Amino acid sequence: MKKILSLFMILSVLWISGAQAAGFPVQQGLVTDEAGMLTSREAAAIAEAAADGRYTFHVLTIDSLDGANATDFASNVYDSWGLSSQDILLLISAGDQQVELNFINASLQNAINSWSQNEGGGTGSTAITGIIDAYFIPSAREGDFASGISALITELQSLGSTQGSGGTGNGSEGGVGSSGSTGTGSAGGGVGGPGGSVSPGAGSGTASRSSGLPLVTLGAMAAGAALLALLLYVLVTGQRRRKQLSVLQDQLADLLVRTNRAIETLQPFQGIVQGKTGEMVAGISKRLDAQLVEISALQGTARSPQPAFYQLAALKSAIGQAEQTAAAFRTRLEDEERQIALITDADRNVKQQITELKKDAPELDTQLQEAVKETGYELQEIAEDLKELAEATAKADQLELFDPIAAQDITEEAQEQQEQIEQDLRDVDVYHDKLQGFPGVLAAARTKIAGIIEQNALHNMKVKPYDNLDQARSAAETLQAPLRSGEMDQVRSIAATMDMLVQEAVAMTERQAQIRQSNRRDLETVRSSWSGLTQRLSGLQSRLAEARMRFAEQHLASLAELLDSSGDRLREGAGEVPQIETWTSDERGEYDNARSGLDRLLTLQEETAKQFSSVSQSLDELNERLEGVKRLFQEGLGRADSAQRLLESRGLAGRSRFQASLLPEYGQLESRLNLRPYNLDELESLGRSYAAQISSFVEEANRLVRQKEEAERQAQLAMMRERQRREQARKRMSSGPPSSGGFGGGRSSGGSSWGGGGRSSGGSSWGGGKSGRNSGGSKW
Repeated sequence: MKKILSLFMILSVLWISGAQAAGFPVQQGLVTDEAGMLTSREAAAIAEAAADGRYTFHVLTIDSLDGANATDFASNVYDSWGLSSQDILLLISAGDQQVELNFINASLQNAINSWSQNEGGGTGSTAITGIIDAYFIPSAREGDFASGISALITELQSLGSTQGSGGTGNGSEGGVGSSGSTGTGSAGGGVGGPGGSVSPGAGSGTASRSSGLPLVTLGAMAAGAALLALLLYVLVTGQRRRKQLSVLQDQLADLLVRTNRAIETLQPFQGIVQGKTGEMVAGISKRLDAQLVEISALQGTARSPQPAFYQLAALKSAIGQAEQTAAAFRTRLEDEERQIALITDADRNVKQQITELKKDAPELDTQLQEAVKETGYELQEIAEDLKELAEATAKADQLELFDPIAAQDITEEAQEQQEQIEQDLRDVDVYHDKLQGFPGVLAAARTKIAGIIEQNALHNMKVKPYDNLDQARSAAETLQAPLRSGEMDQVRSIAATMDMLVQEAVAMTERQAQIRQSNRRDLETVRSSWSGLTQRLSGLQSRLAEARMRFAEQHLASLAELLDSSGDRLREGAGEVPQIETWTSDERGEYDNARSGLDRLLTLQEETAKQFSSVSQSLDELNERLEGVKRLFQEGLGRADSAQRLLESRGLAGRSRFQASLLPEYGQLESRLNLRPYNLDELESLGRSYAAQISSFVEEANRLVRQKEEAERQAQLAMMRERQRREQARKRMSSGPPSSGGFGGGRSSGGSSWGGGGRSSGGSSWGGGKSGRNSGGSKW
């Protein structure tokens, strides 16, 4: 660990030393405004423009160069920031009133050269100085640096987008990409822009720019962060796992205590209990003793030193093993504790349960004697159950001291038997009264059934509710024998059958009345619906006959077949109505058969109505399709005329005028629309072809109009650019030649360079000489 900490401290010192050795401003995004020349809003707008284009601009403002050469300073910043061939550095020194453009990109330099030559200027650093003078210096003199920076970025992005992605040197010039402008040299060789290839000449080539120190700094930072993260992870994880292992070891100690306590709980029973309880106590004691020995052995092993905190794998393995062992011991101990609880509960409660059984026995015997006296029944079965209950209670009383578990089992069965005897004694009175009053129940049910039959004229119904009443009376006659002997389960079963037969007798009569009423109502519905369906069928047949005069048979064949089949089904259904009327009549009383027939006819009518609606909708769709073709025919003429007028208004109409009526599809559509019956498939196909021809003409007309409008707009832009170029040239000529002073009106601070590295750089200064002209709150 000491070696790891030492290495981390060394790397940290190297990183700090490298960062201090750089001596250049730290980049703060695409706009690093150390001189405070821009507002936050202006900086944000420039940053957005700097990243929106072929090149990425990096703007740096500083208070002063402190006597350093602007080109060298910009080149060093370019290197320290690790910029690439697609990056452009714009350096602005507020105190020196100096601006420097630095990049390494041959294609951009060629574009700037071409622009400069078109303006009557030179190439290389002269060209760079010229474009700075044209787009940045005018705004800088007025103190509006944001506008100057934005204008320069916009122009350079525009030049880059028109130049393409690669550039080559020409003649004796060796074009080299990156950081500003390309220089010239005697060696012929061209270097492409981003993605281009290098073709070395006889005397020079292109050397790649080394980022050097930033890579070391980044590497040191990454290594230091990784080492620190690793150390923290090992330390935190190791300590956490050691703590977790200690907790598990403490749990083993708790389990040992619980096991001892469980063994102590069994001591009062050992050597005393017998039978089932004795077997349970012996087994539990044996298993607990074995577990006690195992836990003690594990605790002895756990006293050995834990793995070191950095031995993460060993700690993880130890934790897993400890968790598994503790869980197994805990599960086994909980099972044994439940068994011990059963024994202690039985020993504590069984005596009270036996006492309660003994106390309730005389009361039950008294109730039995009273029931025999009141009803006159022998109730032998209940008396036998009471005798068995007394024997079970006595046996449990004998076992209570030496085998509480067995005594508890007997006692639980005796309690259930006691509850059943109590229920049987209560039911003797209930069913005795039921048997005495059942003739009245039968008479009331018979009266209710007779009233329903009379009220609904059900004298000839096919169901026999009185048969159910007779069966119920017979069942009541068989109830008395088991009731006298006290066989109450049989009594309950017979009584339930009696009640069911009476209820079914009344229910079936009420159901017949409801069916008869619904049959009459639905029969009227069927009759009325039949008349409406017949009228709809007649109307659809008339519409179909009219449609045959307008449309081809292929559109109507399936509809005619559907109408014919629907008519046949209607006639068949109409033949069933008389039979259903007969079944519904009071003379026949076959209400269930009538119900089935009516349900079938109602379904037939519903399906037929849906089929008629489908045929009607299909006929409407045929008319809509025909109207759609006609509408397409007329709208095509209007669209063509509108497009022709648009061309004429823009002066684009040719000698020959487009006429939709001359299209072959127009003539075919016109003749087919005058010829019946209509084949809609052919008409729609012709209509789509006709509409496609019209759409093609309309789209072409719109394209020509847009093309002319774009040409006019480009011509206006060209005129505006030409006026702007002439105005800028006039201003440069009126301002005089560049002065040699450091603050002359537009001096170039940089030149071209060539040979190894091939860096392009150019610069300019602004202001009215060294008078320190102030503008915009800054020292200019």
